[in-house]
Amino acid sequence: MPPSYTPQQKAAIAQYVAITQADKNAAVRTLKQYSWNLDQAVNAFYSGGNNTAAASPHQQSLSKLFDKYKDPQSKEADKNDEVTNIEGTMKYFEDIGVGLEDVSFFIVSELLQSPSMGELTRRGFIDGWSSQGIDTLPKMKNHILARRSQLPDPAFRPTFKAIYKHAFPLARAQGQKVLALDFAVEYWKILLSPPSLAWTTPSTAFLDLWLDFVQTRYRRAVNKDMWEQTLRFAEMCLLDESMAWWNEEAAWPGVIDDFVEFVREKRAVGEMRADEMDVE
Repeated sequence: MPPSYTPQQKAAIAQYVAITQADKNAAVRTLKQYSWNLDQAVNAFYSGGNNTAAASPHQQSLSKLFDKYKDPQSKEADKNDEVTNIEGTMKYFEDIGVGLEDVSFFIVSELLQSPSMGELTRRGFIDGWSSQGIDTLPKMKNHILARRSQLPDPAFRPTFKAIYKHAFPLARAQGQKVLALDFAVEYWKILLSPPSLAWTTPSTAFLDLWLDFVQTRYRRAVNKDMWEQTLRFAEMCLLDESMAWWNEEAAWPGVIDDFVEFVREKRAVGEMRADEMDVE
């Protein structure tokens, strides 16, 4: 007859398994060892102090690796909430060959769910890499290179969308709901050009036009909706560069409507010049 547990104990077992990916028996043994204190049991797991045979070798290795980069001043009540400081984060990116001005930076930040620029959490670091079965720096470097090469592949588009969306909260100034335009411009240059999604077609350099438009006519901070709708609009442009699918009744942000008119103006000028050259 299986042992019976209280509702609180059952909840603790389920949470321990979800957090550590250990099996149920290992969860029970560790929780009993720590008198059913979930926080203490999880902390012991990540510090390698639970001595359970079923503990994930990836997670234990990743926890030790994270210790090399964590902020020595980070003394959180929950060990999983410990973070890196800017020096530790930069050292980590250097060790895996990732530059801050390359799309790889955004790939890693999304995978590890970095809460802000220059900061990683122990939980995000361990969960992100263990989900890929990776626990060493060389393997991390190779994985990021592989993901980088996949960015243009339509089959990889859902992952790219997640990377693009995560760039917005990642880059916002602390306490702000919008992204400064100069930051948005730099990130669009990285995320919407090769080796990432190339927002250009045979007849229209959309990204160049977009950057010209937002810097000369829009000139304001970028909110979350505008950031996300820009990617959706870019994808539509790549499917049909004529923009025949666009109409004023669609639920696009006003800035997108204005940009469509901007592009049409540029095209009209270009056609006029071509006609003048033909006459000459």
